[in-house]
Amino acid sequence: MKNFIRIIKYGRPYLGWLIFGFLLILVLAQSQLFMPLVQRFVIDDILSKTKEESIVIKWFNFEIDQDPVSWLIIVLITIIGFYIVVGLLSYVRTYVMTWISQKILFDLRKEAFSHMQQMSMRFYDMHGTGQILSRVREDVGALRSLVTDTSIDILTDVMMFATMIVVMFKWNWKLTLVSLAVLPLVVGNYLFFINGMKHVWRGLRNKWADLSTEMYESVAGAKVIKAFHREEHQEQKIFHGMQDMLDDELDLAKQRTTMGRVSIFFRSLGSGVVLCYGGYLVVNEEMTVGTMVAFYQFLGSLYGPMMKLVNINATIQEALISAERVFGLLDSEPTVPEAPDAVDLPPVKGSVKFSDVSFSYEPEKPILQQITFEVKPDSMIALVGPSGSGKTTLANLISRFYDPTEGQITIDGHDLKSIKIRSLRDQLGVVLQDNYLFQGSIADNIRFGKLDATDEEVVQAAISANAHQFIVEELAQGYQTEVGERGGGLSGGQRQRISIARTILRNPRVLILDEATSALDSDSESKIQQALSRLMEGRTSFVIAHRLSTILDATSIVALKDGRIAEMGTHEELLALDGLYADMYHKQFKKRKNQF
Repeated sequence: MKNFIRIIKYGRPYLGWLIFGFLLILVLAQSQLFMPLVQRFVIDDILSKTKEESIVIKWFNFEIDQDPVSWLIIVLITIIGFYIVVGLLSYVRTYVMTWISQKILFDLRKEAFSHMQQMSMRFYDMHGTGQILSRVREDVGALRSLVTDTSIDILTDVMMFATMIVVMFKWNWKLTLVSLAVLPLVVGNYLFFINGMKHVWRGLRNKWADLSTEMYESVAGAKVIKAFHREEHQEQKIFHGMQDMLDDELDLAKQRTTMGRVSIFFRSLGSGVVLCYGGYLVVNEEMTVGTMVAFYQFLGSLYGPMMKLVNINATIQEALISAERVFGLLDSEPTVPEAPDAVDLPPVKGSVKFSDVSFSYEPEKPILQQITFEVKPDSMIALVGPSGSGKTTLANLISRFYDPTEGQITIDGHDLKSIKIRSLRDQLGVVLQDNYLFQGSIADNIRFGKLDATDEEVVQAAISANAHQFIVEELAQGYQTEVGERGGGLSGGQRQRISIARTILRNPRVLILDEATSALDSDSESKIQQALSRLMEGRTSFVIAHRLSTILDATSIVALKDGRIAEMGTHEELLALDGLYADMYHKQFKKRKNQF
């Protein structure tokens, strides 16, 4: 119920239209009384007369006196006119309520996506791409019927039910009580099945999210799948997930069908009892034939809403499972929150200090332990060490993708936790190991570093990154060439250079280069190193490097092992220590020497 109320609250901006729609629903619900009353009038007042008899009807201050045939013509014209008006009103109601529902779903999707953008990296680490997109797309979409069709049906059926009960009690209270005797059976049948169905619905939503992730990865990793000839393996994984969902869908269909058939049996039982008891009342002259026919017609309009309200409740429960997942997303909090009193970071010189910093993704599994060092402005700090030693994690802490578990990080004396995240990242430039390019042109991807950059600035950044030449000479449309999904139309080295150009255009005060030249050949690497050297002048740079030959001129080299600082110093100083760094350097030098 709490989630249902939250959904309703999204209708507040459209309150005027909701009231208008509600009034239309009220009018249309009352229109259900029209045909049974007409049937009662035709049977009791028209068909009971001979052709020559006159029938007088008083309506307000008017008195209509016509023969039965004329009255039948009047009734026919009235029916046609009535349902033309009802059809027009129904069209307006449907359009208004659909418009409201689409606006509400738009607001929900917008809020969900906006909220996702505010989430910390840990959120994306913990949830698969398919799971996240499933909540924004399928789960929000599943709420559509709840917001429109279901809400309309509920209001219409409740009003119809109430109106029918009042009229039927007025006509014959005993027959009405007999009609309602079936209601506890229908409700009991629903309650018997609904808990098991809710369990299946929740499982289906979660399984679809997992399957979406598997399917996304199968497309995104198509090259790896084909390289290892694992097409059949992936097919089996996907098909297994589909089969699991199919089993649940069939189980759900079986339960819904059983519930529906049992409800129909009770409804038929109730109709049969009412028909027989109503016939008994007619025989005993306690009810006219017209009233009995109209009552039985009302019975269909009574049982219909009663059955629909039960079945709609099942639909509501299914939609509320989706609402639970959507609001679960909206209620999630960033693990890197911005302090309420956070201030903008002024232009920095680039002094960065780590003070007893420790970090872990999970309790009892430390990634970094008691990291303490200080970086002066205009310095180039190289981070080296075996895989898993914490190099990338340390760089991620500078960007505030994560917050330290313990300790403090400052930039120009400002605690990172006390400044606005955007003002921090505006002064950072990051080239990640995984160079993600967005769908769009080469120019669009470079301009991502500075959205208001001119074409000349884009070209200059590409030149500095050694990307201009291949863009104009190897790509048919130059800077307007579409890169394709994730930059699939470019080589790894080309994607890397586009990514570097994007960072160059940003002109940051602090650089973080995570294996920034790892995908380049020797010739391109040499040119990029020259460009990066020029770029790093006057800036603080953190360079995560696997090729130690690229960081020989670093101001200081931090060698990490098992999340701790093993050594720290210049290239010559660390070689003289003959420790971890020296061992890594000699192994690489020997390997390269053997290659020649």
